Amino acid sequence: MALREHLARLRATWGGPSTSGERPGAAWSIDERLEPFLRVCEVADGEFFAGQLLRCKLGASPPDIGHHMVAFYRQDDRTFLAASYLHLWTQGSIGLVGGGCTDGDVLRTMNPRELELVNLAGGLLRQTLGFCFAHFEADLEAFFGHAGDPRAREVDLAAGFTETGLPHLLVRYNRALTETRRQALVEQAHAIGPF
Repeated sequence: MALREHLARLRATWGGPSTSGERPGAAWSIDERLEPFLRVCEVADGEFFAGQLLRCKLGASPPDIGHHMVAFYRQDDRTFLAASYLHLWTQGSIGLVGGGCTDGDVLRTMNPRELELVNLAGGLLRQTLGFCFAHFEADLEAFFGHAGDPRAREVDLAAGFTETGLPHLLVRYNRALTETRRQALVEQAHAIGPF
């Protein structure tokens, strides 16, 4: 299939090009101050785009399952750098969000004004979390995060996670649920262990 035909099919399916990286119906868009130089998208191969970043930051490779979200920084018209990464693994009606990290080397390549705008927008991981939530919340009752690092926990809480009462386990409910259902989901996520 020719590239032009492929793009026409994608536009028909997704409702045309979007500068925000949203799917139809998603309530999220990237902070408008970051649009000139940043895009968040899902990629099929986390290892290819962010493997080195994860090994450097977390000492592990991206899982070969689930969903991989990457924030790309446009350094110039031909150079795009993987600046932030996030993984989502779904188990039934819950989403397990992990592996969130940002590449400090990429932040240091930004000009001072771009870096200031990133900080004003809550950071790159916050943008990546927003993308994840908007694109997957309709199919999930809740997202869970496992945050032992104080800075990651701070970002997660600012993005909409709340405490579960269990060490390191955070939750973001996507709809109104009974207390019994909430507790059942927390127990499900807790039984999985660190993710």
